[in-house]
Amino acid sequence: MKKSDSLILVFDVGTQSTRALLFDSDGNLIEKTKHDEPPYISQNDNRAEKDPEESWQGICTVSKDLKKLVGSRWDDIVGVCVTSIRNSLFFLDKDGKPTRNAILWMDKREVKCPDPMPLFNRFLYAVVGMGETAKVSRKTCYINWVRVNQPDVWARTSKIVMPTAWYNFKFTGVLADSKAGQAAKFPYDYRKRDWMSKHALNFPVFGCPTDKMCKLVEPGEIIGKITKKCSSETGIKEGLPLIATGADKACETVGNGCLSKEVASVSLGTAASVEITTDKYVEPETFMPAYTAVANGKFNPEIQIFRGFWMVSWFRDQFALNEKIEAEEKGISPEKLLDEKLASIPLGSNGLVIQPYWGPGLKTPQAKGIMIGFSDIHTRLHVYRAIIEGLGYALFDGLENLQRRSRNKITRIAVAGGGSQSDIICRITADIMGREVYRVQTYETSGLGCAVVAFNALGKYGSIEEAVSKMVRIKDVFKPDADNHSKYMQYYNRVYKKIYERNLPIYNELYKMMEKDRL
Repeated sequence: MKKSDSLILVFDVGTQSTRALLFDSDGNLIEKTKHDEPPYISQNDNRAEKDPEESWQGICTVSKDLKKLVGSRWDDIVGVCVTSIRNSLFFLDKDGKPTRNAILWMDKREVKCPDPMPLFNRFLYAVVGMGETAKVSRKTCYINWVRVNQPDVWARTSKIVMPTAWYNFKFTGVLADSKAGQAAKFPYDYRKRDWMSKHALNFPVFGCPTDKMCKLVEPGEIIGKITKKCSSETGIKEGLPLIATGADKACETVGNGCLSKEVASVSLGTAASVEITTDKYVEPETFMPAYTAVANGKFNPEIQIFRGFWMVSWFRDQFALNEKIEAEEKGISPEKLLDEKLASIPLGSNGLVIQPYWGPGLKTPQAKGIMIGFSDIHTRLHVYRAIIEGLGYALFDGLENLQRRSRNKITRIAVAGGGSQSDIICRITADIMGREVYRVQTYETSGLGCAVVAFNALGKYGSIEEAVSKMVRIKDVFKPDADNHSKYMQYYNRVYKKIYERNLPIYNELYKMMEKDRL
């Protein structure tokens, strides 16, 4: 690469918005544009779908807007890459056209498959204590739902892909995806970094032959070049290379500078998570996969809280009408006002503790959220702080689990996502974790991670480690308070850790009752 001012164009396609981002080789975000996506389609509380063409139009819009905004700097773009949400599926015909709406990660539909799993597989699942998990995974698999309920769509579907694969196709005409983009109920072998053999134990869960899967490439490979058609729709120069990166969380981890197992990347986003980067394949929980990292040859063991900082939005919409009105009068966001009031509630929320299982996990499908410790002194703001602390306990629990599984001590925490923009939430996170928490120079960490991979792939740097050292900079550091950490650990060990097991019989009864209503 000859120009020191060369730029990478990154598209970050989320659930509610699409962003186009320009990064230079020093990791500076030069400019960005944003397009709010139309609300996802919801036939009922369990469905979440999206017209893929609307997503592509969002990409075209932010691209053209960015081109107008940056003027001549548009000519400095030397590469393009795209990252997107996980656990969402596009169904395509033989020409790459959608056969139905995309099914998004929030979708909670279930299906009763008429064809039972092979007896031998069911026996093995039962032996290792994963019978219920396999059952839940199968009935919540979007592929199975379409196969059983929409046979006409299934017959016309040639390929089933993650969102990034289809965007790659629209950019280049090549239907391929990064191995670091595979994170769904898919027949992908995370250990072998390839599609599963039909003889694999988990293969029957997904009900999908691998010939319906697309081509996989390593992160950093050039998938293809921008086509003439794409150029006319987006304004991107024809012939520019499109570089494979990964899913949003994988890119976020690199954008946080987390390339070793000693530093954890914590996402305080809609779906909160904690993950590390390892050289060897390490299951974050028994029989739960470690995702493919965007750093070649590495893995990302991850623990996820499915309804993470979505709970902040939930609280705001359900309980904070007064704060919304007050924030509007002050000309600030409701979240900022809530942050200002958060400090007025003492550590531990006067004994109110929340376990944030608002969305079930794969190994805890019957779990429900719970609040314990209510008394007449508690207000809405106590509930808000208890939500923040409960998410912190859940992430700390995941951190401890990752330490045990990787046989490694995690010494620092990098944070990203919406919650990381709040100083007080970062301080609470540091106090609960008992470790130094830091933020990097930009909120757009997924986009930064993409740019790191792309610049390295195009030869600007000699390794992904060198690229991170040059492009990722620590901006803010939050050090834990030892006394606060000690108090939080009392709540964590004496209360939080006991909630799930002691309430499991009740959760099981609720799960059985609701299952009868669903199926």
